[in-house]
Amino acid sequence: MRICKTLFCLFLFPVLFAAFSRDLRAQEKRTDSADKPLQPAALTVALSGTVYDPSGRVVAGARVSLLAPLGVLDERRTDSHGQFRFEGLHAGLFKLAANQAGFSTGSGDADLRAGETRTVDLHLGLSAVQEQVVVSASLGGALTPQIGSSVSVITQQDAKERGAQSVFEVLRGVPGVSVSQTSRHGGQTSLFIRGGNSNYNLVMVDGIQMNTFGGDFDFAPIPVDGVDHIEVIRGPQSALYGSNAVSGVMNVVSERGEGAPRFSLLAEGGSFTTRRLAGGASGLTHHLSWAANLSRLDSGGVVQNDNYRNQTSFLSLGYSKTPRRRLDFHFFGNADDAGASGPYGSDPIKAFPGIDTVSRGKQNMFGYQASYVEQFTPRFRQTVTVSVGDNRAFFHSRFGDSFSNNLRTMANTQSEITLAATDVLVAGFEYNRERIHNTFIADSANKPFLLPRTSLAWFVENRWSPVARLFVTAGLRVDDIRTSSLPPDAFGSRPLLPANSVAKANPRISLAYLPHTSDSESWLGSTRLHVSFGTGIRAPNGFELAFTNNPSLKPEKSISADAGIEQRMFNAHAIVDVTYFFNRFTDQIVTLGGSLKNLSTFRSANLANARAQGVEVSFRVRPIRSLEISGEYTRLHSVLLALDNTTLVPTPFQVGQPLLKRPRNSAGYNVTWQQRRLLLNLNGYVRGAALEVEPNFGAFGGLFRNEGYVVANAGFSYRVAQGLEVYGRLNNLLNQKYEEVFGFPSLHLNFLSGVRFSFPAK
Repeated sequence: MRICKTLFCLFLFPVLFAAFSRDLRAQEKRTDSADKPLQPAALTVALSGTVYDPSGRVVAGARVSLLAPLGVLDERRTDSHGQFRFEGLHAGLFKLAANQAGFSTGSGDADLRAGETRTVDLHLGLSAVQEQVVVSASLGGALTPQIGSSVSVITQQDAKERGAQSVFEVLRGVPGVSVSQTSRHGGQTSLFIRGGNSNYNLVMVDGIQMNTFGGDFDFAPIPVDGVDHIEVIRGPQSALYGSNAVSGVMNVVSERGEGAPRFSLLAEGGSFTTRRLAGGASGLTHHLSWAANLSRLDSGGVVQNDNYRNQTSFLSLGYSKTPRRRLDFHFFGNADDAGASGPYGSDPIKAFPGIDTVSRGKQNMFGYQASYVEQFTPRFRQTVTVSVGDNRAFFHSRFGDSFSNNLRTMANTQSEITLAATDVLVAGFEYNRERIHNTFIADSANKPFLLPRTSLAWFVENRWSPVARLFVTAGLRVDDIRTSSLPPDAFGSRPLLPANSVAKANPRISLAYLPHTSDSESWLGSTRLHVSFGTGIRAPNGFELAFTNNPSLKPEKSISADAGIEQRMFNAHAIVDVTYFFNRFTDQIVTLGGSLKNLSTFRSANLANARAQGVEVSFRVRPIRSLEISGEYTRLHSVLLALDNTTLVPTPFQVGQPLLKRPRNSAGYNVTWQQRRLLLNLNGYVRGAALEVEPNFGAFGGLFRNEGYVVANAGFSYRVAQGLEVYGRLNNLLNQKYEEVFGFPSLHLNFLSGVRFSFPAK
C-alpha cells in the first residue's frame, strides 16, 4: 500500500504542475513591463551558426550548448564545416556557449520571435578557461561561472593526454581529492574528498546512482573508454541527492551521439602482460542520437594471484525532433575479476601470512536509466526519470565464499518553472528503494535475508540572478528514510528489528559573483567569488543497521562551508583558484563492545565526531596554443574529536589524531605540449604522510605512519596519418618504491604503448 501511495504521488505531481502551467500561460499573455509578450508556441523558431577559432578557421567537433534562462536545453557537436543547428524552439531569449579544448568559450545571445530563424556565429579565443555546462551541480544544469559550489570537470581530452586507463587516475589531479588504491590493477580503490570518509561520496554514471547500501563504492572498475567527461562537485550535496552526498558528488558522463556517424578503435599493451582493447561508435541519425562503447582491460599482475580482467560497456540513446521534447536511455555494464594476493609490503608486526594464492573477487555492476523531458510552455518544463542500479560482488577465499548483492530503484519527477528571465524554480519528488542481500547479514540459522530501505524525498531549488553578475542558488530537500521491519527470527535470540522512519532536511545555498568581467583591459582579468554552505547525510549500511542490532541508528551528518576566489590573468591565458573549506562531521557511527567469538555482542551508535578543514589551490596556464600547464595543492587538517559525552574515542585511536588515509599535504601537476603531429605530456602526484591501520587486522593491529611519495609519469602521442595515432607512456618514471595503501606495494616503473584509430578523422 505504501508503494502504491508513493507511485500515485509520483505521477500525480506532474499533472498538478501541468494544471498550474495553464495559469502560467494565461499570465504570460499579460506579461509585465520587464518581459516581452511571448508568441504562440505553434510558430517555432530555429537557431544555427558556425564556430570559428582565433585564426578564422572553422572548428569541427566543438560542443555547443543551448541555454534558456539559467538552464540547459540541449547540446550539439559542430559538423566538419564547424556548423550547428537547433530547431523547433519556442520564441524567447537564448544563450549559446561553444567549447573546444585549448580555447576559451565562445558565447552569444539571441532573442527570437515566433517563426524566426536566426544565425549566430561563435568565435573561440586562446585561453586557459572554459565555461562548461555541469549537469550535476544543480537541478537542470548550469554554466560553471554561475555555480557557487566547488566544481571540477575532467574532459575526455584530459584523460587521453595523460594516457589514463581508469577514471580514478585522472581524479588524482582534482584539488581536495585523495585516491587510495591497493597497489595493482583492479585493487580496491577509494576516494576521500575534503577529509570525508570513503563512503561519503555519491557516485553516478550518467546520473544513475551506483553506491552500495550505505555508500561504499570501488572506483577501480570504471574505465575512461566511452566517457565524455567527469564532473566532481566538492562539498555536501544532499540538498540535491539525499543520502551519500556528504563530502561530494562524482558523475561520470558517457559519450552522446552528436553529428555525423563516427567510429573509433584502440589497442594497447604494456608491462605485466597488460592488454587493453576498446571500440566505440556514435552519431545522430534522423533525430536519433546513439553512442556505444565496449572495452576490456587485462593484466597478469606482479605476483601470483594478482591477475585482473575488466569488461565495460556504455550505451546511450536519445530521440528528439526538438529541444522541447526528448526521450533518453542510458545503459552501463561492468564485469571484473581480480585476484586478491593480499598485503606483502610493510608489516611492522610481522603478521603477514604470505602471498594469498586462493582468494579472488568478482564484481558485476549494471545501470539502466530512462528519462523523458517535455517543454510544455516557454516557462514550464517537466522531467521524469526512472533508473536501476545493480551492484553484485562475490569473494572466494580459503575461509569460504561470501557475496553482497545491492539493488537500487529510483523514480524522480521534477518541474522547472521560469518565473522571470533571471529566476528559475525547480521542485520535485523522488522515490528511492534500495536493498542488500549479504552473506554476513543472516538469521539464527545463518541464512542471509534481504534488508530493504525506502526513501521518499521532496526537494526544491531556486536559481536566481537578482543583479547582473550575481548568481544565487538555494535549495532544500527533505528525506523520509524508512527501514522495513524484518521477520521475528531474523536475529535469533536478538530482538526483532522493527520498522523505523527518520526524516532529515538538508539545506544548501551557494553564491557566485563576478565583480569584474573583462579579460582584456589589463593583465588582471575577470574575478569570480564563490561561496557555498550545505549539509549532508549518509544512511547506515547493512552491517551498522542490522548486524550490530541497533535499528534506531540515525544517518551520519555533516555541515560544511567553503569560500574562494577565482582570478583570470593575462587576457585569460592563466587562471588561479584559491578556496578555503570547513567540514564538521557528527552522528558518525561507531561499533562498541563486542567479541569476535560472539558477534551478537557488538552494537553500533551515533557517537563519533570529526572535523576537516583546509585550503585548495589550483591553476591552469596556456601561454601559447601549444603549451598548457596546470597544477593543484591541498592543505588538509583533519582531526578526531571525542565521542559524545566523553573525552575518549574507540581504541586504538586518540582524540586529536588525523583521520585515516588523509594526508595533510597533497599536490599534482600536468604539462602538455603539442606541436603539429606530436604531443608530449608530463604529469605527477605528491602525497604527504598519512595515518593508516595494520593491513591484516585493521585497527586491532594498531596504527602506523605511511610515508609520503612522489610519482612522475611521462607520455607521448604522434599522429601518423589522419585518424591514426600511436602513443606511449612511462608510469612511475623515477621507479619510486612506495605504498599508496599501507602494506600494498605500488607498481614500479612500467610502460604502456598503443594505437588509436578514428573514422572519419577529425
